[in-house]
Amino acid sequence: MNIHSLPKFIFITIITFCVFCFPDLLFAQGSSIEDSAVKISEELSEQARKYREEGLENQRVGNIPEAMSLYQKAIVLDPNYSAAYNDLGVIYEAAGLPERAKESYFKAIKVDPSYLASYSNVALLYEDKRDLERAAFYWAKRAELGAIDDPWTQRAANRFKDIRAVLSSRPMADAREAEILGLIKDVSVYKSAFTKADKAQARNHLRKAANYYNKKKLTAAIKEAYEAQDLDPAGQEIKEFFQKVDLDPGSAAAYNDLGVIYEAANEPERAEECYLKAIKFDPTLLSAYVNIALFYEKKRDLEKAEFYWARRAELGSPENPWKQKAANRVKDIRTVLSSSPIADAREAEVLGLIKDVARYKAAVNRNDKVLAQDHFNKAKQSFNKGDLATAIKEALDAQYLDQDNPEIEAFIEKAELRALSR
Repeated sequence: MNIHSLPKFIFITIITFCVFCFPDLLFAQGSSIEDSAVKISEELSEQARKYREEGLENQRVGNIPEAMSLYQKAIVLDPNYSAAYNDLGVIYEAAGLPERAKESYFKAIKVDPSYLASYSNVALLYEDKRDLERAAFYWAKRAELGAIDDPWTQRAANRFKDIRAVLSSRPMADAREAEILGLIKDVSVYKSAFTKADKAQARNHLRKAANYYNKKKLTAAIKEAYEAQDLDPAGQEIKEFFQKVDLDPGSAAAYNDLGVIYEAANEPERAEECYLKAIKFDPTLLSAYVNIALFYEKKRDLEKAEFYWARRAELGSPENPWKQKAANRVKDIRTVLSSSPIADAREAEVLGLIKDVARYKAAVNRNDKVLAQDHFNKAKQSFNKGDLATAIKEALDAQYLDQDNPEIEAFIEKAELRALSR
């Protein structure tokens, strides 16, 4: 053996031995990078879903520009998020931008050919443009891909047949044409139902509700449970959660507070439901009687208003000033409901009572904002210390109490991005 080749021989032998005996050492670094990439991808996807959830909430309350921005953020983080493309298409269509809407619907179908809502939306879009041939094509695809027990599968199949009949050489009877036009209107009414069918989103709200409940924040817990119920009305877990919450001793006060929130958010049906539940679970909760009585006055349902004012006057203690106010309000409403008109002076006094209550509620809102600022200050202190989890939690508590503060929203976004970048 050539002595100069000995080191090379030994080197090759050592490398071969390492490859066969310790392969994990060679590939460990690559595996770690791969795991990190997967983790980052999952975090981005989760953040995208949070943006979409916030977009749906803003869309529900009519804040269209913010909803559009949140859907676009979701798509940037997850370019394959079909639901976000579809939601963005609905926003564009409502804003009078049909071409952008169509582009978004097609993108949703491209990234997920099984996402059914976009087929219906693009079919409706073509119907609005009176391009019935293309509309028929997408109704047929919706009917073909949908489950048999899905009511929209049958609707899509019927819509396809109707359009085919319209496009045939035989004229349709006036009655049949009227039926078809009626169906178009029905479909447009139910269009928003596509996004509400997202059961995964409902589960997300239910998880939040459970977290709030464990923290003894019943008002926030019930609100999240209602959001889940709106998305999945038949959800058994949601029903069971409401049953558990309704048995809680603090549920009456929570429903009463939530009624005020829903009334301020211009959701009268949900507000009425909450006030009535508050009274049902605690018939001695006097503020609920005042709130529901004022609620019915605002609706001009004076018979019901008079009933709850009477209950408030009956239950209140003699030294409570609201007892006398409620009794006077009963007399006022009975005078209004009688055949003789109420005097102008008395009417002014009645309106003054309503204004008093409005000022009382405004004072409560001011207290909430003071508490919100306290939580926000704690959030900023935690952020500066690098405690991002506490910072985000405190900021979310602040946002719940002061939902119109853009500074809190910007802080939460900054903290979440900092957490993701770690």
